[in-house]
Amino acid sequence: MSTSGTLDSRSRMGLPPKLRHKWQQWSSEAEGLTEIKIPRFYLGNIDQEISKCEIHCFSDASKSAYGTLYLRFVTCNNEIETSFICSKSRVAPLKSLTLPRLELAAALLSARLAKQVSSCLKFDANIYYWTDSLISYYWIRGDSSAFKPYIKNRVQDTIALIRCSGDTVQERTTLLISFRVVHLPSNSELCSEELEHRSSVHVAVTQQREALVDINRFSSLKKLLKTTAWVFRFVNNARNIYKSMDFYITADEIQNSEYFWLKCVQSEFYSAEILALKQNEQLRSSSEIKSLVPYLDENNLLRLTGRLLEADLCFGEKHPIILPRRCKFTELLVIREHERIGHCGVSATLTQLRKKYWVPKGRQLVKTMIRICLVCKKYSAKPADQLSGQLPRDGKEEIG
Repeated sequence: MSTSGTLDSRSRMGLPPKLRHKWQQWSSEAEGLTEIKIPRFYLGNIDQEISKCEIHCFSDASKSAYGTLYLRFVTCNNEIETSFICSKSRVAPLKSLTLPRLELAAALLSARLAKQVSSCLKFDANIYYWTDSLISYYWIRGDSSAFKPYIKNRVQDTIALIRCSGDTVQERTTLLISFRVVHLPSNSELCSEELEHRSSVHVAVTQQREALVDINRFSSLKKLLKTTAWVFRFVNNARNIYKSMDFYITADEIQNSEYFWLKCVQSEFYSAEILALKQNEQLRSSSEIKSLVPYLDENNLLRLTGRLLEADLCFGEKHPIILPRRCKFTELLVIREHERIGHCGVSATLTQLRKKYWVPKGRQLVKTMIRICLVCKKYSAKPADQLSGQLPRDGKEEIG
């Protein structure tokens, strides 16, 4: 039916061969429906007094249709009789929907049919809803305001219909994960209503390591390194008995502060590469420094391997330290090297920087930092053009 609805109604060619074959197959199978007999009396062969009545609603869906089937269990002295009440099905809409949404529509159909059936019965019966869809089950149990309009509206309608019976959703909805209707047990309860339900809360604690010094508060690398050195001296004096009482920061303390920031920057931007090198693994193909063939030195700093092993250069020039481009520390480092060479141009600053450090796409970073340098702006500023004054009044006057 769903497929035939998409055909052009003005066409006189009839059904396509493939669809005609499906229709003939369905028609031949429908002839077997005459052999199905449903007793009209719900209680069956029970002659004893009835102690409990239950209505069980099963809902299921597929890509082509969704529906629901109702069974009622009548329990009397541990004897259970099952009776078919009614069923209802719907063809899936032409617009393609996901299977969980169809399962939710089937659950809504169950709730509507349950309300209709319970209103016709003249006795009280506990209602149980069964579904094999975990997603639709948790949609009904969850907060409907967090879902999209399609799901939100159907969840609210389902909850409203279920609560008409006077109980909560948690008490009325029961989950059957693996649902196969072969036969239902007749010697035990289907579900236990006395089980204690406890809500568990999982707490995940993450410890965020705060920076020793806030680098964003500094505009000069010299001030940053000196402040970091003073902090390290304070920490060492607080831990050790022999305290350093010097009034000046030594060169070794400045060097240790620089190594500290280099390690912090590399561990923040190149943590995956450092871990791979420590485990003797290959770097990822997406790594921006894979082509540089990095390695870890004795201070666990990433350095460039390079091709200048035989050159008559110092160690830092042969194997410069790798630094990321988008980093506050690298920007301060470029500013320091730019000031050391007297605010020279891009090429000179980049050459000075690469004596100890290697920044991927470093020329772009150097251009950016020189462009915002105030001293360079003053040097490269164009002088203002003086406006020409008015010509003096001519002593000659026009005669005429």
